[in-house]
Amino acid sequence: MRRRVKLYAKWVNPGDAEWQVYGLGGGWSVWGKFDNCVSRRCLMERVLSIIRAPREPPRRVFKMADVALDHLVGMIGDADLHSYEVRLGVDIGAGEAYVRPLVSAVLSRLAPGQATKQNDDEEDGGGYPELFIGMELAYDAYDCPDSDELCEGWWAEVWAKFGLEGERCVVAWSRYMGPDVEDVDAEAMRRAAYKALRHAYNAPVRI
Repeated sequence: MRRRVKLYAKWVNPGDAEWQVYGLGGGWSVWGKFDNCVSRRCLMERVLSIIRAPREPPRRVFKMADVALDHLVGMIGDADLHSYEVRLGVDIGAGEAYVRPLVSAVLSRLAPGQATKQNDDEEDGGGYPELFIGMELAYDAYDCPDSDELCEGWWAEVWAKFGLEGERCVVAWSRYMGPDVEDVDAEAMRRAAYKALRHAYNAPVRI
């Protein structure tokens, strides 16, 4: 049976939409805010691009998940705590892609005929981080999945966020891991991190 996915949105101001996707299942959720979508069609197209994730991130983006997970596992081994959290960010060049057309237009008026050198090598980066990965393990009491009982144990949460001025998208995943921290499924967290990063990477309209 095919799952029904629903998009809910509200326009705070003209062109400024807050949105959330429901019905993804598997512990997944997606939400965000765009300040450049006036129409419903624009918003639908952008959110569908995030869900379908047609563009594959470079290896350095997925490497963040490996590094974050290594840190998280290391923290568990080093200290006996009730929660652990790691966050990392990387520049994917989205900020430059937004600004570059404006800069080119201004330079063309100031110095007609002068070509501007643009560096499209995604590996160089050099700006502020726009894409983040976060991982958290927390010990707490929750309602058990598929049960009326109370579960006391470890919950894992993984999220990826794309953030730029006026642009925000968060792709998150959570799962109950059991009563013992030794039972935490690190590989499930890694797979979730890869998937979250892939979808969040597809949030910007131009990179």
